[in-house]
This record gives sequence, C-alpha cells and structure tokens, in this order.
Amino acid sequence: MQVVKFSLSVKGSISLRVCPPLLGDTSMDCGQHYWEVKALKDCKSYSVGVSYRNLGKFDQLGKTNTTWCIHINNWLQTSFAAKHNNKAKSLDGTVPGRIGVLCDLDSGQLSFYNAETKQLIHTFKAKFSQPVVPAFMVWCGGLSLSTGMQVPSAVKSFQKTENGLEGSNSILNSMAQ
Repeated sequence: MQVVKFSLSVKGSISLRVCPPLLGDTSMDCGQHYWEVKALKDCKSYSVGVSYRNLGKFDQLGKTNTTWCIHINNWLQTSFAAKHNNKAKSLDGTVPGRIGVLCDLDSGQLSFYNAETKQLIHTFKAKFSQPVVPAFMVWCGGLSLSTGMQVPSAVKSFQKTENGLEGSNSILNSMAQ
C-alpha cells in the first residue's frame, strides 16, 4: 500500500464566500479506510469528513443528511464541532495538529482521532445507504492530506474497545442521523 500526500489550498483575498466542497474521486462502499489531515499554518477554517457523491456544489459539509464532518474554526478563537444534517455538537479539548479519519463502512462508523495521540475525538454511527467519498472544505488557507494509509494499531485496538462498550458510549459519541 502506497501512502499518497498532497496539499490543497484556497488562495486570494479573504472573503465571506465559501469554497465549494472538494470530494475524493474514489468511492468507498465497504471495509475500513483511514486518512489524515493537517491544517497548514495559514488555514483559518476547514471541514473534513465524508459525503455521498451527490453533494451539490453550494452545499456545505455537515449541513445535509448526506454529509458527516468535523469543522475547525481558527478565525478569532479556536473552536471545533461535529456536524451532520444541520446539527452541530461542540467538541471539548484542544484542536489537534493532525486529524485521523477512520471510515468503517462495515460497522457503520465514522471516527475522528487526534492523529498524534490516537485519542478519539468523535464518532458518528450511521447506516450509509450508498458509497461515500472523502470530503473537504477550506474557507481560507490550506490542508495537507495523507491517504492510502493503514489503520494505526492504536486506533484498531481503541475501536475494538469502543465497539465492546458501544451501549455506554453511544450517547457521547454519536449524533442523531
């Protein structure tokens, strides 16, 4: 398996206009898929997650029932939230330098991790009714992406523990679909 790294960025003057969502070109319909995202120094606001392929070019991640994401805002003060179906859940803690995304289609989970500490940030539990693609939005600045990665062993073991305790953690780690 080859790890592929690339960057994407939005250049130009700062405006209130939102860039269109950027969708991955490879659909995922089964198995586990893991990638990592790092905000570049100049990045002010971004979202990372998954979407069905039919997302409109003016739709925002997390605002539809076909997208699931983590949104990071670094404008005046730093905040981050899990978003789906126009609902947001504020997330506690410090925004990590790198975010790991694990899309486990077989168990219906999309999990976000601190890629440095492998600590779970948030998990969506969903019944994906069609294939999903990685999805990104950048308001100002850029992201560095690493794809084609194996699921880190610490994340695998955490996921097994999480699945075993699913009943007690489901309220904390999921949002209504």
